[in-house]
Amino acid sequence: MGTRRHRDRHGRGLRSPLFLADVPARQRRSESFARVAAEEFARQRAQEPALLAEVVLAIDAVPPASSTEPAFGRVFPATAHRLTHIVLYRRVIEYHSSGQRDSLIAEVVADQVEILRNS
Repeated sequence: MGTRRHRDRHGRGLRSPLFLADVPARQRRSESFARVAAEEFARQRAQEPALLAEVVLAIDAVPPASSTEPAFGRVFPATAHRLTHIVLYRRVIEYHSSGQRDSLIAEVVADQVEILRNS
């Protein structure tokens, strides 16, 4: 059997993805955010390998409900059972980015590394 092109129920177009799988436009916002944050964290880690060697970058959608102050990110110090974590809050950063999301991510990561350096 050959491949058939299926039309949607109302005859308005093909039922197939609009973008190919490897095109960046196909990424979800959360995936795109994670990629940019990981690249920026890798850049910071290359500049300060001794400080960030045992630090993990994590991304949450929003800060916990128990949080009283608004925050773009937070540093969780190491304990006996886990490494130091830098957590970025994706929705807060996206809401305040006004079109310059990548530069705001870079600024937040740099701020969190500075907080870690001073603690």
